[in-house]
Amino acid sequence: MHRTQLYFDEVLFEQVKQQSKNLGLSVSAYIREAVRKELSREREAAKPADFSAFSGMWKDNEITQQSLRSKAWK
Repeated sequence: MHRTQLYFDEVLFEQVKQQSKNLGLSVSAYIREAVRKELSREREAAKPADFSAFSGMWKDNEITQQSLRSKAWK
């Protein structure tokens, strides 16, 4: 484990202390958990979307430029 130093404004630090107390965690443990959650959320958001479930959904439909135009301008 590595040690680091963080600077918080008073309002933010009071919120962190209160939340860590509510959860029964030390301030350090609460901050570690918050950072873990944020990094996990960012990794999930960075995953490419899986569109494989949509594969073939239009296979039985006529999709041509002419058919789309004729339906759009009715």
